[in-house]
Amino acid sequence: MAVHLKPEETRGYHSPESLGLVYCSAERVEIAGTELLKSGDEELCLVCIAGKAFYQCGGESGEAVLCDMLYVPVRSDIILSGNGAVFMRFGAPCSRQYQFKHISFSEVNGDSRHKVYGKAENGTLRDVWNFIDEKFGSGRFLTGICFGRDGGWTAWPPHEHGAEREEVYVYFNMGESFGLQCVYNDLDQAEAHVVREGHLIAIPEGYHPNCGCPCGGIRYVYCMVSVKEGDRDFMNLRTQKIYGDRLE
Repeated sequence: MAVHLKPEETRGYHSPESLGLVYCSAERVEIAGTELLKSGDEELCLVCIAGKAFYQCGGESGEAVLCDMLYVPVRSDIILSGNGAVFMRFGAPCSRQYQFKHISFSEVNGDSRHKVYGKAENGTLRDVWNFIDEKFGSGRFLTGICFGRDGGWTAWPPHEHGAEREEVYVYFNMGESFGLQCVYNDLDQAEAHVVREGHLIAIPEGYHPNCGCPCGGIRYVYCMVSVKEGDRDFMNLRTQKIYGDRLE
């Protein structure tokens, strides 16, 4: 059901079909000098998962650092320059041209887009930063970052939204920590993937809880892409009722 790729396997463009998806493409972009990316008919979300780099897109320019995101509209070029930075490039077909935006982590961390979910007593406490939410100008994206506590669970209770949105997770800033990513429609036929720094999991459908090991927890970028352009309701999902009827 899910596609699991290691960092070296994510270099180069991965079409939705190669990820077992319909709409979301992905690519690991390692900056060593200057890289030119063209969006074409896809809107792009670029996430800095290591280092920092300068960008230029149209009349906009600046520096993107760890955990920053860059939204690039369709039919646009962006130049990234530097040495040692790593970006995850996500793409989705889009019929409308929105505005380029540099979304800094410091900006999102300082307002209501930073959410804390879960409970310390049952190991589900985590921080979620909603970078591209329903209010942001985008055709299909809902993207952000989630950091779980050491040894804790995220994406809890298990929930799924396959009819509305497919999803890609990319794990980063984990050091030597590792996590377990579960994907299933039926627990008796569940998949469990060991995920580490730079790994990618593409989730077309199914419940997808995960947990991190005690030495550092699990940390990842999430990129949800809507099946229907313009339908971007973050909470339009179904929980696994035996574990809870709403996100903690």
